[in-house]
Amino acid sequence: MDQGLAALLGAFVGVVGTTASAVVAGRYLRQQARDQAHIDHARWRREIRQEAYAATLVPITEAREVARQASRALVQAQAEADVASLLGQLDKLIRTIQASCARLHLEGPHEVAASGEAVLTALRVVDNNLVTWKQSRASSPESQAEYIERHTVKAADLADSINGFANKASTALDATG
Repeated sequence: MDQGLAALLGAFVGVVGTTASAVVAGRYLRQQARDQAHIDHARWRREIRQEAYAATLVPITEAREVARQASRALVQAQAEADVASLLGQLDKLIRTIQASCARLHLEGPHEVAASGEAVLTALRVVDNNLVTWKQSRASSPESQAEYIERHTVKAADLADSINGFANKASTALDATG
């Protein structure tokens, strides 16, 4: 084989090798960019969900405490104005939670949104019970034990639904990380 043909063959192999390694490197870099974009998107979704879950859990916790205060005020036969003020606060918090639940439907997953709705339903039941209890104080003070018992059961249901929401939210955040 003469030197010219060997040089030409060597140059050809060099060009093919360089081109092949450039193609492989390009594919690798594109895949790496796609993987990084996927990781960044998952991190962003987790942060958005975490904000949505916290924005729902904070007023839920506040509402639960206001409901406790209202029930204590009813048991202690505090002034109507005090009870009415607490029930007004509870109503505002329920509306805030309702708006937060709408965001949960957007952020998902479905299980978290459904558990948020379960908390909202349980909280509305507690609120209705407290309002009925307040209204009954004047008409039939002897039946207060019934309302206390009913409220205790409804408050326990509310606590269970709040724990369910917190667990579903935590599980969803762990799954998207």
